[in-house]
Amino acid sequence: MRRAVPILLVLPLVAVACGGGGGGGNTTQSTTSSRSADPGKAAVGALLHAAQTKDAKAMWALLSTPSQQRLGPTYAAFASRAAPRIEQALVPFENASVTPFISQSVSQLFGIVAIRSGTKALAFPLRNENSKWKIETPGPITIQVLGPQPGSSSPVAQIGAEVRSPGVLGDAIVFVDGQPVRPTLAPGKGNATVFANLAKPLSPGSHIAVVYAEEGKDASALAWTFDATKPS
Repeated sequence: MRRAVPILLVLPLVAVACGGGGGGGNTTQSTTSSRSADPGKAAVGALLHAAQTKDAKAMWALLSTPSQQRLGPTYAAFASRAAPRIEQALVPFENASVTPFISQSVSQLFGIVAIRSGTKALAFPLRNENSKWKIETPGPITIQVLGPQPGSSSPVAQIGAEVRSPGVLGDAIVFVDGQPVRPTLAPGKGNATVFANLAKPLSPGSHIAVVYAEEGKDASALAWTFDATKPS
């Protein structure tokens, strides 16, 4: 078991992409430049717009190369199979604000974006490809919630998840209500436990957790909501 080493730096996406500067740039719905004022917000907005208008070409252009390979590998295959599933999955977010509650860079290669609409939550990595942030879809790294379970109601003093990956997990970050918490990792080949012990139990009410995991050139993220109750 080991404490997560600080190789993942939680910084605004634009800070890493622009060396800490505030350079602006134009954003289209098919590309998300790493020099946009907020590339995470731009990516979410472009994805939701493409899904709402059933614009499979725009969705395809937003995806990272590995994601296109997983969901295609051709555009025709993506448009007929994966695109309708993505459109349906994003229906709960059609009327949500496109302002992410997380929009951060976590390494030179990856960032993370998360949004929420009521009890529904969505998080995904962004991959930096040729100075453009592309959406990374679930791949070889999968995350399963250990606790608290989505939609549950109980006292909460720890966030836990199981991460499965081809090799040994490189590192992970847990976010609680948008704030990063350095977790403890119990890594093994193909499987790792990620858990964050909170300084104090969460206050009663609705909360949201996000787990981000990275191994080599792959990353994944998962978001869920739950209710915390007062400890007995």
